[in-house]
Amino acid sequence: MAAVLITGSACGGDGQEADAGVAWEAPTSSAPQVSAPARLAEITSACKLLPAEVAVKVLGGSAETKLSAEEQPVDETEVRRRYSCAYGRDGQEALSFIVQVSPDRADTARESIDAIANGSGAKTTRIKDLGTDAVSYESDGARVLAVAVPYEKELRLLLFTGPTIVPQSKFAELAQQVISQI
Repeated sequence: MAAVLITGSACGGDGQEADAGVAWEAPTSSAPQVSAPARLAEITSACKLLPAEVAVKVLGGSAETKLSAEEQPVDETEVRRRYSCAYGRDGQEALSFIVQVSPDRADTARESIDAIANGSGAKTTRIKDLGTDAVSYESDGARVLAVAVPYEKELRLLLFTGPTIVPQSKFAELAQQVISQI
């Protein structure tokens, strides 16, 4: 990177600007412009947010590692919709992912994560820089990661559950895959 030294005075002796007709122009760039993907206005599926191939790649599976993703029936009440995806093979569930959408609750992100942490009955760890708020804990041989992501007036809660052998950092990577979309 080269440095340029400009000498001289910006003002003439009479208080007038010197060479006021010269304007700086930004150099053109040949690099392609990159934009973030648009966030989903409406969530309709957990498995579409985190396909099995992506989960395997993030978790570090080999080319032979196969997981199937099975969308569970939508659980809907007057106050929320819950979409669930179960990942497994040979009849064994290896990971589950839930995304819960609560209308008009975007301002309750911290309170929602606090309620999950308090309800866990386990020692919890707050995760910084993941959604608006996030907490992780271990319970009954399972690792759980809960992440709050407000979108407009909605609160979108992500919940990942899997074996404790999966490091917390891998769950955070899975969450980042989803957060970029929602």
